[in-house]
Parts: sequence; structure tokens; C-alpha cells
Amino acid sequence: MPQKPFRLFIFFVLLSIKLSGQSGFIPYSSEYYHLIDRFEVKSGYLSNDFHDNVKPFERKRVLNYLNSVPLDSMRLTKVDSFNLSYLKNDNWEWDSIRPVLTKKPLLKVFFKEPADFYHYKNDDFDIHVNPILNFGGGSNSSQSEKQGQFINTRGIRIRGSVNNKLGFYTLFTENQESSPFYVREYSLGLDGYPYNGFTKIVNGDSVAFVRDYIQAEGYMVFYPSRHIMLKMGHSKNFVGSGMRSMILSDFSSPYFNFQASVRLGRLEYMNILAKMNNRQEDFSVADLEVIPPKFMVFHHLNVNVTKNFNMGLFETVMFGNRKFDMNYLNPVIFYRFVEGLVGSSDNAIVGADFKLNLLKSISFYGQLILDEFNRKENQKEGWYGQKNAGQLGFKYIDAFTLKQFDIQGEFNYARPYTYSHYTTYSNLVNYNLPIAHPLGANFREFIVKGRYQPINRLYLRATYMWNSKGYDDALANWGGDITRNYREDRPLEFGNQIGQGFKIETSLTNFEASYMLWHNLFLDSSFQMRRQMALGEKLTKENLFKFGMRWNAFQNDYLF
Repeated sequence: MPQKPFRLFIFFVLLSIKLSGQSGFIPYSSEYYHLIDRFEVKSGYLSNDFHDNVKPFERKRVLNYLNSVPLDSMRLTKVDSFNLSYLKNDNWEWDSIRPVLTKKPLLKVFFKEPADFYHYKNDDFDIHVNPILNFGGGSNSSQSEKQGQFINTRGIRIRGSVNNKLGFYTLFTENQESSPFYVREYSLGLDGYPYNGFTKIVNGDSVAFVRDYIQAEGYMVFYPSRHIMLKMGHSKNFVGSGMRSMILSDFSSPYFNFQASVRLGRLEYMNILAKMNNRQEDFSVADLEVIPPKFMVFHHLNVNVTKNFNMGLFETVMFGNRKFDMNYLNPVIFYRFVEGLVGSSDNAIVGADFKLNLLKSISFYGQLILDEFNRKENQKEGWYGQKNAGQLGFKYIDAFTLKQFDIQGEFNYARPYTYSHYTTYSNLVNYNLPIAHPLGANFREFIVKGRYQPINRLYLRATYMWNSKGYDDALANWGGDITRNYREDRPLEFGNQIGQGFKIETSLTNFEASYMLWHNLFLDSSFQMRRQMALGEKLTKENLFKFGMRWNAFQNDYLF
């Protein structure tokens, strides 16, 4: 838990307000959110109910937007209409005019609505209960080894409200899962597990690398007014409109955070106070000693400048090795000033993002991150302190006039030493994993994804990813490993460039097919090829085939 001043601040804020209507959030999934984004692009104007570069979205606001889009001018196909119904059904509790769809619920209790295994709703209480299941198998092969793949996930997701004033959400899953070879190597290298926190390796076998872990999230939602939202609990956030976020993604484990958001017409302001875990510091047994905490403060201001152009500014600070600093409780101050005020020991990052929709079919988006800026030194070529990162991407809806065929392309980069700092408490790392891009820093990346939905329930996807990254060695810190102190073992003061160090090129091609048998019940299959090259020679060659069935479960993207 956060330190005492932080807890008291939250307590008195919540105690002093008169709460009003609430809404839960839609768990983040790139494919689910693409359906929402597709309607926004086709509508020709940006939503004021939610802003695409701040995720997750509130269910009520998504439903309000879907009910307001100009359907007549959008020329929806039958598949579009199916997707619209699917999204509305998934958030049905906020549609006051929608009739009950299931005429004969199971045992008169279950599946009264297709989206909910069980629900109960009256004027005082609302609860939705859904099981989470994900079972699958497959095979993984490389030049030197072959291994079966499997996933076994069971869990539950519960959301609801009390007196329409207090909203709540909780998720719990128990998981056993094998790991593709490249995920194994990534996890062993960082001693962290993508998307997860505490994880056990079955029998301590680092070769088979079968993981056994629990995943849980939970938070409460409060609305002191219709313009202000307060949220507190363990969850994740995603900032940006792309497949990647260059500042705050869902790649690391859930973390405790207090979020306050203000929405006034076209303007949205979000402030996050978060407690994360610093597993880089030495501590004894994890279940006997508390993992040292580290803290993040983040705020993001964005506005729909026109009906189809959004511009945002954000700032974050990572710090720790002391109690939570009261200076950062001010939600409307420039954090860089505060960082200097307390002694410049913290890691402050500023940036901007944008989104531009055109012609009811194209969307451009991007992010720019400045981790350090010195006007004089920046004029010198390759100064190590030119720590910045960026993203530029597009979405093309109904590409080349082919209905339901969407293309998304994205370029990302991060210069050497970006996101790193001179203490483990101030780098952009949570539970040994980057909180921004999975590759950390010192890389270039290009991703293109095609999505095609030929019939209502069939989803086809193809993804190609290429990246070039410079890796460190034991003696030299070339700026690729953001867990390292950038002041130590740095070979060059100037002349630094992306890809320096041991340069590896990675290409990944993935094909996926999913068929929805029932609301949020999917049959999945996929085939993936991954290759790595260095100095013109092939390092690794890996093929991965998977199949399975999932119910109310989202798929994680292991694109790295």
C-alpha cells in the first residue's frame, strides 16, 4: 500500500464528496478496441464521450457514443451492424430502451442476457458475473528443440454497482501456461513475465519453462459529478492510439493506482498516482519481505481541437527510495518544476500525442517522448542525453474499397538510454518489465496488421513485425537495457546512434483466425514464424502453432 499521507489524501477526498452515477471500464484488448475505433473513423468525427488515446474506456460512455453515431450516413454493412449489436450487448446495462434478448434463460437464472452468465439488476444493486476460461494446445519448434504448447486458465470476472453510486470490478484467474522459446528467453533475461507479476516456474525447470501464476485486478469507481471520475485499485492503463504505447502500456503487471479524470466537452484531463514494484533491488524471500516500492505520477491533457483532430500533452515522473512525496499530490502543476524543487533526483518525461481522422476511412496517430533535453548538448551529434522516442501510425478502414478489411501500420523508435535512469527506482520499469515498449530502448520497429471479417462471427488477422535493436554486453552499456544505470559503463559521450552495440534484427509473421460461437466464446487458431539475424547470419528460427477455445478471455500479444 502507498505511504500514510497518500492514503489519507485519498480517504479524505472520497469522504468529502457526494457520489453520483457510476460506470465500470471495458478491459483493454487491442481487437475489441479496434471495433470501437472503426466506428469512430467511419462516423467522420471524434468522440467527446471518450478519447482514443486514453484507455480503458468507460462502458457507459462507449454505449452513449454508439447510440449517437449517425448510422444513416455511415453506410453500415451487415457485418458492421453485427459488430454494433455485439458492442451494445456487451454494455447492455446502460441502454435503457433495449429489450431483454434471451427469451428462455437457462434454469430461469442464467444467461438472461447473452453477455452475462449471471446478472441481477434493480434500482439499488447491479451485478454481472462471468466465468473466464481459456484452454488450448499447440507446438513450438526451432532449429534445436521442439516442445508442446498449452494454456489452462480458469477464473471469474465480476462488475457492478451499489445504489448507482459505488462501482466495482474484480477479476481473478488461475493459470498454467507453457512459453514459446523466445518468450522464455525474454523472461529469463529480465526475470519478469509479460503482462504478469509474481510467477512460479513449475519444478524450477527453466528449459520447459511452464508457468503457474495467479492474475487479479480490482478497483472501485466514484463519480462526484458527471464531469469528474475517481478510480482506485489494482489495474492497468494504456496511453496512445497505436498497437504500442511509448509511455504507458499494459505490458507489465497490474499496479495500485488512484486515477482522477475530468471531462468538459472536448477536453479531457487525467491524473494517475501509482505504486509499482522495484524487483531490481535486493530483498530476501518474496513472501517474507515486502518488495521495495517505487512510484509513478502521470497526467495527460488532451482536447478534440476540431471534430476530427485530437492533440494531447502528458508528463510523468518515476521516483522512489523514500516515502511518497506530498509535492506530487498536486494534480495541476508542472511535474518538472516539482522534480527540481525536491532536488532533481527523479526521472521526469514529457511528451505529446495526436490523432487525425480523415475521409471516414483513414486515421493517423502518433506520440513523441522527451526523456531528457539540453539545447546546447543536443546540437552535438549523438549526445547520449538525446533520450527520446516516437511513434507514427495509420489505420485504413475498408481498405481499397474491400468491406471489413482494415490495415494498420506503425513505426516506433527509441534512442539509446531512453527510459533508463541512474537508480532502479526511477527507470520506467515495473516488476522487472518496461511499462512502455517491450523492447525497452535502442531500437527501430515497424508493424503492419491486416484485419478481415468476411462474415459476422469470423475474424481473420495477419501481422508482420520487424525490428532492429542494439543489445548490451556485460562490459558495455549501449543503452538497450533500460534496467541499467545509464551513467555507468557507457562507452560514448557523443556519436551514439540507434542500433549500437550487438545489433539483432527480428522478424515475426503471424496468422490468426477466430470464430465466435456465442457471445465472447471463441474458437482460435494461429501460426507464427519468428526469425532473428545478426551480422547477416541467422541466429534463431522458430515456428509456433496454437489452437484453443476461450470464453470471456482476451489474448495477449507477444509481439517482440
